[in-house]
Amino acid sequence: MQMHIARRLSEAVGSWLHMEFCCYRAGLLSESSLKAAVGHVLSSFPILVKGERVHADFAHELLNPNGQLGRKKELDFALVLAGDGLRKRKAQIAVETKWAGSSHCTPSKIFRDFLRLSEIKRGDPETVCIFLLAGSHRDMCKVLRAMPFVAGGKVNTGIGSSGKEKRLRPNRDNKDHVKCFSAPFKSLSFAGFTIPESFVCQSHGLHPLQTAGGTVDFQAIAWEIKSVSSENLNITAW
Repeated sequence: MQMHIARRLSEAVGSWLHMEFCCYRAGLLSESSLKAAVGHVLSSFPILVKGERVHADFAHELLNPNGQLGRKKELDFALVLAGDGLRKRKAQIAVETKWAGSSHCTPSKIFRDFLRLSEIKRGDPETVCIFLLAGSHRDMCKVLRAMPFVAGGKVNTGIGSSGKEKRLRPNRDNKDHVKCFSAPFKSLSFAGFTIPESFVCQSHGLHPLQTAGGTVDFQAIAWEIKSVSSENLNITAW
């Protein structure tokens, strides 16, 4: 059975992190160190268009809707055909990453990455859009138990990490949603993004699973944005 792209990424990166830990290189692990591992995995996928290859910090056209001057907003990784005269779109795979425990790995910034990927998925439906989270087991547990993955209430209205497809529908009456979602909604809307009313995603991971003896120190998990609603969210109330 063919392994799903998100699962392949999470298992490969999680295994690589464990190998680095076993080689006494845990002190070198950070978000920047993911570049080599993610790049290796993405480079192993069969290409659909001759000339495609993996690019880090890819200034995807859909992340720059206003075509502003200066440095463009960039996607962490893209498997794409790129070059002079080619539009920076139609990637085969688009990936955003976060390192659990870093100052950049806040609930709002994680959710902003999901929104950025949703913008790409809506504009280029054939692109496989992946969010990858990696880090120490302790930090991963902390992140996965908070927003945007877990929202308070009788039913979890966050993104989730159960492995099932789940639709995230922002709710202005949910205080956890307001606290986590308001800032990315406003900043992305100001930059020219249209915010979708909802999106569906599915997690693949966690890898490696923690053992009974607690011997796993680093893990990874990935989500795929499966679909994005065509309706836009009215953010004036946010």
